[in-house]
Amino acid sequence: MTKTHKYLPIALWSLVYLCVIGGLQLFSTYPFDNDTAYHAAVGGLIRKYGILHTFPWTTFSVMADRYADKELLFHLLFVPLVGLDFVTASRIVGTVGGTGVLLTVYLILRKEGVRYAGLWALAPLTASGFYVYRLALVRPHLISITLALLLLWAAVRCRYWTVAIVAVIYPLAYVAFWQIPLLLLCAVETGRFLSGQTFRWKTSAVAVAGILIGVAVHPNAQNLLQLNWAQMSVLINAWQMKEGFDLGGEFTPPPLNIWMIHIIPLVIMVGISIAVALYNRTRDTLLIACLIAAIAFGILTARTIRFVEYFAPFAAASLALASRQIPYRYFSHAILIVSLISTTLFGRMEIIKLAMRPHNMPNNVDAALRQLIPPGAQVFTPDWQCTGVYMLALPERRFVVALDPTFFYLKDPELYKVWYSISRKAPADTVDIIRNRFRSRYVLFFHLAFWDQFGPLFNRLLTDSRVKTLYRNEGIALFDIGEANGLPVSWGEQIPDRKELTRK
Repeated sequence: MTKTHKYLPIALWSLVYLCVIGGLQLFSTYPFDNDTAYHAAVGGLIRKYGILHTFPWTTFSVMADRYADKELLFHLLFVPLVGLDFVTASRIVGTVGGTGVLLTVYLILRKEGVRYAGLWALAPLTASGFYVYRLALVRPHLISITLALLLLWAAVRCRYWTVAIVAVIYPLAYVAFWQIPLLLLCAVETGRFLSGQTFRWKTSAVAVAGILIGVAVHPNAQNLLQLNWAQMSVLINAWQMKEGFDLGGEFTPPPLNIWMIHIIPLVIMVGISIAVALYNRTRDTLLIACLIAAIAFGILTARTIRFVEYFAPFAAASLALASRQIPYRYFSHAILIVSLISTTLFGRMEIIKLAMRPHNMPNNVDAALRQLIPPGAQVFTPDWQCTGVYMLALPERRFVVALDPTFFYLKDPELYKVWYSISRKAPADTVDIIRNRFRSRYVLFFHLAFWDQFGPLFNRLLTDSRVKTLYRNEGIALFDIGEANGLPVSWGEQIPDRKELTRK
């Protein structure tokens, strides 16, 4: 086979995956997850100021003075796209990230001699509509899934350079830069043990060394380690459903309908793979390691629905590897057809909703808000989910916290509790608290989208004679609560210049 013919299937399948993921992004009317806006905003800030070492735009977050860019490489993808509109830039980044996931599955299966590897890479999409939805989200997990697949394969096959490169990249690309590699290395070594091989310390040593190098070269190395460790303890509180820790629906267990329609097919894939492995008494270390990883991510998915984005590709890869021991030539075709019919009939709504997402901040709205809120102003926001949207619409204004409310808690636990309480209960002294303790003159939030949570706050501000309603349209409310008692409500003169933002 000539070199051209050797790489032609790779080029063709790359084009197929590019079309599939690109079509999915075009089908999405607007980035479905508000975190995408935050990542795009950070990309714009890097384009303007260079690599960041402080983050004054979220005043009450630990990131303000102990900044660590947990997803640096993902943010760098947005940097060359700053001149494009937000939706187009997000679609490009999402297409690149999603295509990378499918192509990685294909290349691994192709290398392992799996028949119809190109089709198997599409199996997670046909098996779970919820996985399609998660893959359409333009977030850093797209890079992490690719790295996780590569790391497990390279560790099993003792491709030390690949292990090292992936391990170095992880701290620059994803927040769980050591947790996921640790899980995968445990799966690999358990797979070796069950397949009758001995422990290979060199693989783990290379991975650990790579992670340490990745941390060392990270521009926010010290803060990255502190933030990762501190955030873990707070996330445990959220998982235990303690009051005051609302991290959104993706940290909750899957509801019954998601289980039945979108996760059970993946469980069946794993079950068939286990049955095949046991029946044939397999000694295939990669199959066993992939199965263990799939089971681990399946258990995590049962606790936290967001892990389905790892569970699905590992479940499909396990079945693909097991299919080499199944004597039916068109087994892959049957799996794809059956799962596609099932998802089309029962799981399509998770995909259809991508096309039903309204524009969060129409141009006429952000233009009006920019006229009403001066640059440098401190804006009180009761929610954290939409801070990225506000940052895109209102550059150079300051907000409370972005991306994760635990960053506020890590900086000031007592003030965090005040913020959480007044945002939901709105006591009689709410205006005074916002003025004096949060040094804010402006209050901005999506009152209709979060009515169940922030309805009392909206009613309090609307009926307080001291408060002026500046804007109320498109489900967005902006209030002017007046000057704080002797405290600054504008931070414009205190925003650091380029040198201070990027100093080491």
